[in-house]
Amino acid sequence: MLKRCELKLKNKAQTLLALSGKLKNATVLPVVRFLVDDFVKNEDKILNEILSKFDENLIVRSSASSEDNAVSSKAGEFLSVGNVSNNKADLKKAIKDVANSYKNCEESDEIFVQPMLKNVSKCGVIFSADIDNLAPYYIINYDESGKTDLITSGNAKDDKTFICYKNYENIKDLSLKKLINAVKEIEKLFDKASLDIEFAFCGDEIYILQVREIVQKSKENLSNINISDALFKIYKKFEKLNAPYPNLMGDESIFGVMPDWNPAEIIGIKPKALSTSLYKELITDEIWAYQRDNYGYRNLRSYPLMVSFMGLCYIDVRVSFNSFLPKHLNEKIAKKLVNFYIKKLKENKIYHDKIEFEIIYSCYYFGIEDDLKELLKYGFNEQEIKRIEFSLLELTNFILQKNGVFEKDLQKIEILKDKFESVINSDISIIDKIYWLCEDCKRYGTLPFAGIARAAFISVQFLNSLVYKNVLNKDELNAFLNSLNTISKQLSVDISKLNKDEFLKIYGHLRPGTYDICSNRYDEAYDSYFSGISKPPKEIEFEFSKKQKEQISTLLNEYGINSSFDEFINFIKLAIEGREYAKFIFTKSLSQMLKFIEELGARFEIDKNDLAFLDFSVIKRLYGTLDELDLREIFLNNIQKNKKSYNLSKALKLPALIAQKDDIYNFFLEKNEPNFITQKSVLGKISTIQSGDFENKIVCVESADPGYDFLFSKNILALVTCWGGANSHMAIRCAELGIVAVIGCGEALFDKIAKANSVQIDAGAKKIKVIS
Repeated sequence: MLKRCELKLKNKAQTLLALSGKLKNATVLPVVRFLVDDFVKNEDKILNEILSKFDENLIVRSSASSEDNAVSSKAGEFLSVGNVSNNKADLKKAIKDVANSYKNCEESDEIFVQPMLKNVSKCGVIFSADIDNLAPYYIINYDESGKTDLITSGNAKDDKTFICYKNYENIKDLSLKKLINAVKEIEKLFDKASLDIEFAFCGDEIYILQVREIVQKSKENLSNINISDALFKIYKKFEKLNAPYPNLMGDESIFGVMPDWNPAEIIGIKPKALSTSLYKELITDEIWAYQRDNYGYRNLRSYPLMVSFMGLCYIDVRVSFNSFLPKHLNEKIAKKLVNFYIKKLKENKIYHDKIEFEIIYSCYYFGIEDDLKELLKYGFNEQEIKRIEFSLLELTNFILQKNGVFEKDLQKIEILKDKFESVINSDISIIDKIYWLCEDCKRYGTLPFAGIARAAFISVQFLNSLVYKNVLNKDELNAFLNSLNTISKQLSVDISKLNKDEFLKIYGHLRPGTYDICSNRYDEAYDSYFSGISKPPKEIEFEFSKKQKEQISTLLNEYGINSSFDEFINFIKLAIEGREYAKFIFTKSLSQMLKFIEELGARFEIDKNDLAFLDFSVIKRLYGTLDELDLREIFLNNIQKNKKSYNLSKALKLPALIAQKDDIYNFFLEKNEPNFITQKSVLGKISTIQSGDFENKIVCVESADPGYDFLFSKNILALVTCWGGANSHMAIRCAELGIVAVIGCGEALFDKIAKANSVQIDAGAKKIKVIS
């Protein structure tokens, strides 16, 4: 058993010397260290000492007293010079270059020299705790290019990130397992649980290049939270939900944060209890399934779509895939199809935010017969494929039919406007108002919205297929989208022509976090959202040519779509415009519910930051239940319980897609395939949503939430989001306005872009390049 030596972390050189010869699973290269001041006085002596010790190329490295300590790492601030030839002139120059990078040299500042590693196969950094909150995980970021500085410089293009719970032993990658064993040795030797360690592999040999403590200043410390029990419960829950279920097609499931109703985009990866419970109540518990059933898909009522793994919200992808099956499709074929979808997603995890475009067949469109041919490779026969194709055609015609479910949903949204005013202006109690706003919002808001959103997806699928059929090119598609009159475009017009009161009367209920009580509404923070002068967007008109009209009419006839050209295009326009309008209307009820909850909390002296942890079901239950406890006690008890759960969820790390149970304990961060909007290229400075500086900047926002529409009044250069699909609000919005965007680039790339100074985005070539 390794004895705890309790070595002391010092400067870079001294720490490596202390480790030398003490590790079983790794090696520390020989070190020659010296004070900068001593080199000035004894230059020849030190150069001769180095050259006599080493006979290969060298690396000259900084070891300043101000770097690599618990207060500040100063990572990258000082110079290192690699591949220095083994001669006095080159070595002297390299040492002086490193010394000059210190600027204000301290008496204790050192420089050290080591042999330059050859034939590096893997190089990177391992953190022995979550760098943000010190939770017990190993996080390894590495590159296999053979270069030793790409990870630390932030210039790696094909880097990998592996995350592993610290007490998990069943790591399949033997090289990473050996690295973790070496880090465990180092943790024990220094008696430190949160270290930042640079490493390199040469063949099977691991070299430790640097050891420092993770800077803990101003960070929330979650290192003492016991997550072992929580991970085991998630593991068992996954096993249970992954088993075969009665009336549910598919032998297994997958869980993702972005498929279907994508909680990562709407409420975030780790939402608080109020956001989660409202989203479940208004959409993912029942409403979503009612809508699918109404629109001709398989009846999945009573199956919750979203599950919470200790506060982390995931879509049950098998349930989602079932809900996209036409209800009249043969059961045997349906089961085969769901198993195919699951297999395909497992093989193509980068499409987890594009399942309706890249994985499943949820509607009919021009050219679908070409796409369906892939099923021949997966054991489907021609007859089965024809039956799938026909069922999708039947379903799509049902949705497109005149005076059908889609048009009825458009009418229902208008009813919600009257229902809203009726509840708001009534004399009933505030709890009753919250209850009825919720019930009306479900029946006349989120239910029809879900249907209109489905119609909008089908519309986008048809538009993309017109590009595939060479009826439209991509520029013409964007021009058509730009010509649509959506509520978001109207907002951009109105902010430039209406006075503040007039504008807020229409748009005041919007907030960047639609389900987040802590996110200020537009009417609560107008000046921070809309400071400066906004230019109205250019009016764009689009007209299909005579030839295009004829081509589309021919396609409609050939593919058996029961619509004329005018009916077909009108459906597409109404669906895409209607989706944004329906969202705008139902979020008014949702926003007012949050406002009433805030007022209710104020009566009991409960701040909205605490109310964010209140489960909505507690409030809703009060409508028909009397309790012996007073309301303040009921609220505070629930808030306290959910705060504790939230702290646990903050410490947990899970992948965006859980495809197998071991993913709960260790996983690689998947590389997302971003959704690029427009065909243009831009180069600009990066700004985050927290900075407030958006003019002519590439703005980074975690989610594609509609409440961020205020950004389009800020003359932004481009938009980058961590989460969001090709059919998300922000994707459609940027396409309408012709703004370059990278939607849903994933955690790893988003973090790299957000930390950069300037970035070039070539949307046409689907490329992103960090410039500085």
